[in-house]
Amino acid sequence: MTTDQIQQYVISRQGEGAQNGTINRELGCLKRMFNIALQHTPPKVTRIPHIPKLEEHNVRSGFASYEEFLAVRGALPDHGKVAVSIAYWLGLRIGEVLSLQWDQVDVWSAKLFLRPLQTKTETPRVAYLPLDLVELLKEAKQRTEAEYPGCVWVCQRRGERVLSIKRAWKTACRRVGLEGLLVHDLRRTAVRNMVRAAIPEKVAMAISGHKTRSVFDRYNIVDEADLELAAGRLQAYINQEKVTLAVTVQELGRGRSEGVNIETYETSAIFMEPATRIERATCGLRNRC
Repeated sequence: MTTDQIQQYVISRQGEGAQNGTINRELGCLKRMFNIALQHTPPKVTRIPHIPKLEEHNVRSGFASYEEFLAVRGALPDHGKVAVSIAYWLGLRIGEVLSLQWDQVDVWSAKLFLRPLQTKTETPRVAYLPLDLVELLKEAKQRTEAEYPGCVWVCQRRGERVLSIKRAWKTACRRVGLEGLLVHDLRRTAVRNMVRAAIPEKVAMAISGHKTRSVFDRYNIVDEADLELAAGRLQAYINQEKVTLAVTVQELGRGRSEGVNIETYETSAIFMEPATRIERATCGLRNRC
């Protein structure tokens, strides 16, 4: 396989209407196949052709305000409410949320943990739960134990594990007039909320499971509300400076009107030792005519 053949494939896929992001994912799989083949003993290929990468301009920037989140959650069936609440508060991937079992959630110490095989990066994580989320999980646990005592899944429907909430989410968004909002937008929203709450970015990345700073920055997108908030904070800072300046000017004016106690400075000068061994200015500091 050559680079020319790969480029012909790209042109063919674009003709079929495939987006650049979709094509890049496919080319990524192809590159991974070549790498595995090259690492094989003996190698299945002798070289890896250059695989081009297309520019992507379809990075989403959707967020959900707290009011929008409550509206969508209220329109969801019971089996979807717990899932979206965890995603909104902690920024977990929806696949991580749906794989949670009750032995991973400790509502009394207000924390949950993810096993390595449950995470995209295969890294175990621990997250502490906000009070609102703790109360919701307590109610869900009590209801599950009462109705389905043998169920181990946090997100369950009739005692069985919930595998997907995409259809229920889409229906709920349509009911409340928020079509186009994705479940994954809750993860992006959680990241921005943590940053706005002044949580250190390293801690926020540990909670949401972002391994690289570049991806985290892509999720922490600045929107118009952030810009408006920045303008308000700037105005508050300038107002504070105005007050400080006004007080300083008043104090200076009052000092001039009252006069300066010259005698105090003259008395202090008697006990001051004159400076000695002061070096002359170097040539580099002299002004030349």
